[in-house]
Amino acid sequence: MNTPLNTGIALCPICHKPLKSSAQHCPHCGAIKQFGPALLETALFSLVGMVVFPALSTLFIPLSLWSILIAFIGLGAGFIFAQFRFTTERWVKAK
Repeated sequence: MNTPLNTGIALCPICHKPLKSSAQHCPHCGAIKQFGPALLETALFSLVGMVVFPALSTLFIPLSLWSILIAFIGLGAGFIFAQFRFTTERWVKAK
């Protein structure tokens, strides 16, 4: 008689030990399943956008009050980029 396969068991991507496929936390290595960007990643991409957009705009227009508006546009663009960049679930090592 055929035995059913254990489809509810998956391997932890960090330590490769078995755990439930619906687990949010690995009991062996402490890795955590994370959805979306972390606070540090969001802040980093937002600040990079806030610096890069005005820097690139100075190639086309001189520094003016428009640079402040362009910096805020870069801040928003960096935030949106971080949201799209880290949309999938991923396993993060515990600190």
